Amino acid sequence: MQKLYKIILIWVAFIAIGLGGYKFYQLTQELQIVKQEKAKSEKIAQQKITALKEKLADKAMQNAFLKKEKPSPAEIAKRYNKEYIVRKKVLQLSDNIKGVYITKHIANADSQDLYAQKVLEDIKKLLKETELNAVVIDVKEADGFQLSDSLKRLIDEFHKDNIWVIARFVAFRDSSLIEEKPQLYLKKENGDLWQDEKGYFWLDPASSQVQKYLLDLCYKVIDFGFDEIQFDYVRFPAKDKGAIYPIYNKENKEKHKVIREFFLKIRNNLRAYKPDIVLSIDLFGETATRFASPEIGQDLADTVDVFDYVSFMLYPSHFFQGFEIEKDTKRQLPHLFFPYESEDINKVASNNPYPIILRSIFSASDYLSLCYSQNSQNHLQPQCPGKGFSFLFCPQPKIRPWLQGFDLKSDSSRGIFYDAEKIKAQIKAAEDGGASGWLIWDPSNTYTSTKQALKIHPVK
Repeated sequence: MQKLYKIILIWVAFIAIGLGGYKFYQLTQELQIVKQEKAKSEKIAQQKITALKEKLADKAMQNAFLKKEKPSPAEIAKRYNKEYIVRKKVLQLSDNIKGVYITKHIANADSQDLYAQKVLEDIKKLLKETELNAVVIDVKEADGFQLSDSLKRLIDEFHKDNIWVIARFVAFRDSSLIEEKPQLYLKKENGDLWQDEKGYFWLDPASSQVQKYLLDLCYKVIDFGFDEIQFDYVRFPAKDKGAIYPIYNKENKEKHKVIREFFLKIRNNLRAYKPDIVLSIDLFGETATRFASPEIGQDLADTVDVFDYVSFMLYPSHFFQGFEIEKDTKRQLPHLFFPYESEDINKVASNNPYPIILRSIFSASDYLSLCYSQNSQNHLQPQCPGKGFSFLFCPQPKIRPWLQGFDLKSDSSRGIFYDAEKIKAQIKAAEDGGASGWLIWDPSNTYTSTKQALKIHPVK
């Protein structure tokens, strides 16, 4: 009897434990459901907050400089004439710019940085002794935005010598907000921040918050005293496989339409803020002959009523698929093809700078003229919105190419160097092609070969 009683007690204990375990399981499941519902509601709330912030940012960009009351026709005409004169003058000043690039680190260095000061002194000497009359200085790169007291003094010094000072402004390739506003960045499926093949982070080009952030920085650049803002990386990543965009939806809008809309915001807001600020943009070299790159959202036609200058990065060593262009019947020039690699290095693209740059400029110039004339017929040119209800004169953008002032390892390893002769060939091609000046890129800022290639004149 006692044995049976013990067995019954054991079974009762097992049943109690089982019921308790089941109850615990039920409670755990209920807790999980509550957590999921909370997470879902928080996600929905966050989506609503993001949508509201996007609308507010977009509205701020649209209304930043609009006036509530429309001025009289006479006032509009007076303002247009005044701004026309201002715009015409500044475009004349920027018409034949010949410049070199200066990195953010060098330009912002203090007097204690002896290496940077030596580099700057060499560049200043180059400006005084040669045909150069401009510099392009990084103000915003992938690692962020910087305007320092040292930079301000440098700009003032350049201006005293009548040097045109251009701010290079990298747009969507940006790592400066990854801690403060990670929600604005491209993500992976697991929620981590997405990086491109070179390890760079990217802001979502479709985000109005991102666009407003960039425009707000541009106002600071203008106030700082720069003559021109040159935009770079106003595009989507070249290869965005695995990237999830917080705002951009490829099913609702093509990439080039997103970029086009931002172009217009750049134009309308910055022109309204300062009518005589010159605007330019960097584009891949291949865009001069392909005209559009849908995968990154850039279309050359979208620039004609926005920018004053288009700077194609016509580095011959960077035509990794080779360079090919059809016959130019207008100028009776033949079809050309230069491969990236060949047993005969004299035939490769990087060894033929003159024809590549000349033909690229001819091609892009013809296309821009066509787009501009078509827009004029549709009454979209030659005016674009200015401050309030005014309009600004917007001529056809001119071409001011970036030229190669550096050696690429893949070229130097096979005996191709960008010495003085190759830089001279590029300059001649730009001038023969009718470009409005040119810019030389050397990330080291040394310009040894460039100096040998430039025309020397008496000290200014």
